[in-house]
Order: sequence, then C-alpha cells, then structure tokens
Amino acid sequence: MANDQERIASLEARTNGHDKAIEDMATDIKDIKDNLLKRPSWAVSIIISLLIAICTGLTVFVATAIK
Repeated sequence: MANDQERIASLEARTNGHDKAIEDMATDIKDIKDNLLKRPSWAVSIIISLLIAICTGLTVFVATAIK
C-alpha cells in the first residue's frame, strides 16, 4: 500500500512538472509570435521601397553609361 502511494505521489509530481513545462512553453510561444508579428510601419515600408528603386535606377544608369 505504501509503495502505491509513493508511486502515485511520484506520478503527481511528474505531472505537475510537465504542466509547468507546458505553461512555460506556451508563454515562450506567445512571446515568439508577438515578436514575429511586429512589422514596420507604412512609412518605413515606403522609404525602403523608394531606396531600393533609387539604388536599382542608379545601378542600371551606371551599367549602361559605361562604354
């Protein structure tokens, strides 16, 4: 009887440990999702697009201007 109670207590302790680990993982996953969902504002997106267009135009200009 004592052996069964020790086994039950051991299983309960393991279950509590697993529950804690699952809660920690859920919190970590939520933090990762929050970090991944952060996006730049529209102004930053437009500025980056303009800079890429300017760089592309200058690259084409320099490449075609060489004779």
